[in-house]
Amino acid sequence: MSLPRDTHTPPYRLVAEELRQQIRSGRIKPGERVPSSRDLEAKYDIANMTARSALRVLRDDGLIYSTPGRGNFVVDPLPPEPDKTQGAVEPEGQRQMPSAEYLELSGRLDALTAKVDDLMGFLQQLASFTERQKKS
Repeated sequence: MSLPRDTHTPPYRLVAEELRQQIRSGRIKPGERVPSSRDLEAKYDIANMTARSALRVLRDDGLIYSTPGRGNFVVDPLPPEPDKTQGAVEPEGQRQMPSAEYLELSGRLDALTAKVDDLMGFLQQLASFTERQKKS
């Protein structure tokens, strides 16, 4: 699946919106695992950092939470949808920029998550190698 190329919306926001719709519609239910950044990377043909940014948007919105080494999951219960008629959500262009501290911590969290994912993949490979060695 590819993202629309004729839009000014950044790809990470398009992916986040797609996942948000799947969560709100019930296709991904509370408590269920959300596709990993690698799954999103393959599905939408995007960079891994773009996929991680999409997941971070959903975390920041309170729709998902991360468990290191296990993945991202939909919160249970879901928070109520923002009431757009009351002006509770600011228009995209008028959002306040995150602080420098937030950006730094968010980047560090993404880097740590990537390292944990890499380590988990390595451990899984090691476990299957060890299992094959035992059978031989």
